[in-house]
Amino acid sequence: MPADQLHETWDLYDRQLRRVGQQLRADPVAPGRYHLVVNAFIFNHQNQVLLQQRALDKLNFPGYWDTSSGGSVKAGETIETAMHREMAEELGFDHPVTAADNYRVTPHSHWVSAWFAFQTTWTTSDFTVQTEELQRVRFFDLPDALTHLHQIGFDDYHVELQAAWNHLQNRK
Repeated sequence: MPADQLHETWDLYDRQLRRVGQQLRADPVAPGRYHLVVNAFIFNHQNQVLLQQRALDKLNFPGYWDTSSGGSVKAGETIETAMHREMAEELGFDHPVTAADNYRVTPHSHWVSAWFAFQTTWTTSDFTVQTEELQRVRFFDLPDALTHLHQIGFDDYHVELQAAWNHLQNRK
């Protein structure tokens, strides 16, 4: 059974990101409509980034190394509440999320990606891995992370990882 929850309900948006309705995740998104997706890179104080390895039964890109955390925004959620939920569910990382943590919003054909960056003092063993969706997590130095991150969708993970790092450096 796939790890993906196809019974989830999403809010749908128009091109100006105005809410225009809802639908089930299992249904195709109609042209001119968009759903929201959140992604995060979490860095430690050794300038390493946490990556997750996707479960082998994920519908898309099973077994691939991915961002620290991410997923679809459910109906009624903001990007901030969805990012908080995804980190708590996937990693046991109950970290506050604010609009200032969001560094980019990128539109695509039928979804919009919201990107976040965080810093933590946690070690790998502090995270609680949600084994239904992830195999494991690990901190990587930035060059090593880039070799593990392959573009698995339309977002260029190498560009986003650098943008996340720059975002955190500019906030200091």
